[in-house]
Amino acid sequence: MYVTHIEHKPFQWIHAVGSSVNRCDLDIFLFDDRALVVAGERVDDMASGMGISNGATILAAIVMQKYGVDFGKIYWIEHYPEKKVGNLKAYRMGEIYHRIRFVFNENRLGTSKWESLDNDGTRAFIEALKAPWDISD
Repeated sequence: MYVTHIEHKPFQWIHAVGSSVNRCDLDIFLFDDRALVVAGERVDDMASGMGISNGATILAAIVMQKYGVDFGKIYWIEHYPEKKVGNLKAYRMGEIYHRIRFVFNENRLGTSKWESLDNDGTRAFIEALKAPWDISD
């Protein structure tokens, strides 16, 4: 199996409701007919538009269509990097990783469950995937 890593930083999309440009960071790892997507909030971009949690189904639909990934073969992780408001330590939000499980209901993609992931383990796993490797038979 060979892993293809596609990086979109920033990735821009438009949602019809708000008709504004939204931005996030996407790391897409393609494994044959499956995909692992890590969607990251942009820390240094205060005008990035819709958050990745609110845009998850839109982003997932875009990725599935663009890369030909079927509904049951996409794995989605949200990443919220540590944020600081100003220089005060009191206003700080720690780094967070969530796994999102999607559902397909009445011809619409939706989200069903968010699961917290271990920060250190998830970060190490993602970094390992970014390194070139091939485990061909």
